[in-house]
Amino acid sequence: MRTSYSCRRPGISRMIIVVAVVAIVLIAAGGYVLLAPSRGGTHPSTGKVLVAVRNSQTSDMDPRETPSIDIVQNVYNRLTVVLPNQTAVPDLATSWTSNANYTVWDFKLRQGVTFHDGAPFNSTAVVFSILDTVKLGQGDAPDTWAGLKSVTALDPYTVRITWDFPAQLPAIVGAGYSAFIFSPNIWTYSGVSPGNDSGLATWFSTYHDDGSGPYVIQTNQSAFATGITLQAYSKYWGGWQPNQFKSVFIKWVTQTGTAVQYLLSGQVNMTGLNGQFQYLPQLKSAGINVIPSKSFAAIWMLFNTRHPLLNNPVVRRALLTAVNYNQVLNQSFYGYGLLFGGGINPGKFAYSSSTPTFPAKGDIAQAKKLLASIGITGGLNASWVITYSTGSPFLGVAAQVLQTNWAPLGVTLSIQGTDWGSLSQKAGYYNSTTRTVFAPGSLSYANTTGAQDILLLNWVGTTNDPWLVMNELFAIQPPPYQHDILYNWCYWTNATFTDLLQKAHVDEAINPPLAQQEYNALNVMLYQAAPGWPLFAEQTVIALGPHTMGYQANPNYGFAYPFWYQMYYG
Repeated sequence: MRTSYSCRRPGISRMIIVVAVVAIVLIAAGGYVLLAPSRGGTHPSTGKVLVAVRNSQTSDMDPRETPSIDIVQNVYNRLTVVLPNQTAVPDLATSWTSNANYTVWDFKLRQGVTFHDGAPFNSTAVVFSILDTVKLGQGDAPDTWAGLKSVTALDPYTVRITWDFPAQLPAIVGAGYSAFIFSPNIWTYSGVSPGNDSGLATWFSTYHDDGSGPYVIQTNQSAFATGITLQAYSKYWGGWQPNQFKSVFIKWVTQTGTAVQYLLSGQVNMTGLNGQFQYLPQLKSAGINVIPSKSFAAIWMLFNTRHPLLNNPVVRRALLTAVNYNQVLNQSFYGYGLLFGGGINPGKFAYSSSTPTFPAKGDIAQAKKLLASIGITGGLNASWVITYSTGSPFLGVAAQVLQTNWAPLGVTLSIQGTDWGSLSQKAGYYNSTTRTVFAPGSLSYANTTGAQDILLLNWVGTTNDPWLVMNELFAIQPPPYQHDILYNWCYWTNATFTDLLQKAHVDEAINPPLAQQEYNALNVMLYQAAPGWPLFAEQTVIALGPHTMGYQANPNYGFAYPFWYQMYYG
């Protein structure tokens, strides 16, 4: 999903921010479910109530750009849903076909669907939603729709989407972010003048919606201070069973320990843990159902390849060789993750277990040999700063392990945790003229002492495409941003890597075996040049209280956020 970045790139930035925020929030948010009368055994036919707890407040309900998909994906539908096995299955689209080279796709649409404003769902709604999302260009829209050439209605229930390059569109239109379909009647329904995007954003932020999903946001009961209320949409096309949750209350609980206490006391029956897995033994001993599941999120370490010493790939490889990855995983994330090498998480297409990796337990002797090979025999004698977002506090623990691992190499590592905006500014994703954070900055900034030396990043992409994260973190950015800092925070500019990555992206659709070979080669390039490296892939852990059933972990949607409609009282 790259190509037509040109006029959308700033939006992409925001999108990735969204992703990053999600990464920070979601592990915890995972969609907790607080109490309900359910414990007392309320009869299903009276309507079960699920109370979900989120670990941060949000009012961003705009389906075009919101990172808060843990809520919004329960209010809107996409054209498809991507299952955990990476198969796209019908949602609002019931079937699809493509031309021979996968650039033109026709989607047949579901009939009998209505939006919450009463308007019928049809091809007009699909065209309107996609074009309006692209036009706004915020959140994840630039990545999700980067290859969009056109979308047209062939008849009331058939749309044609044309892409700039060969791609498996059924997976893209089921993307986690910015792929929601909303009513074309929304301008009238909201009372906002057509084209007034800021006005419509304000309308969404006051807890309104116009989706076709199973739940409706209750505007009069939702508030930034207290939380959000969702009620079942009685005309939902999927229908309702008696034991499904007809009401969902989403409350803000910022402290994981507090959420855990709610769960143990029976006030909460579902919670994420935000990496604070020290609570797991207590939860398990209390009979709480704890569910670890795969996530496509990973912890990445990025080197500033423009700073002295760190601009040498042998030094970077020596540092990575000295890392005790097992220790990092066990101490920062209580072992709830998986070590892997290269740029592709386990479970994604083109992942290869044969990718070369660094020693799982670290090898100081080998690291010193690498340094000796370039004439460094007395230690690096370097003082560096490693930065991370305090929204993911476990990254601070990981940094402490690195501090210990690298000391024998003569590295004095200072640890600096900060908020996400300050982190982005320090990384150079900042327009110093307009003083705007999350705006492209010049790559030349990376050479200054103001830029970070080493950075830890909790990251997940909007789709499971193996190309996406590599492109965001390690590729030269597309014109006109090829000399800018976006999220390429290792500042690595390898044209050979970038060109092969873009080729692999196209070959994913037209020649998957060749794409696999190309991604294997890209992994080797990352291993050899070492501009950055994954410390581990994360698992999402959700704890369920009594009678809360039906949670189906799906790593394709944020941090395996729940679909409330799938859950039930049992």
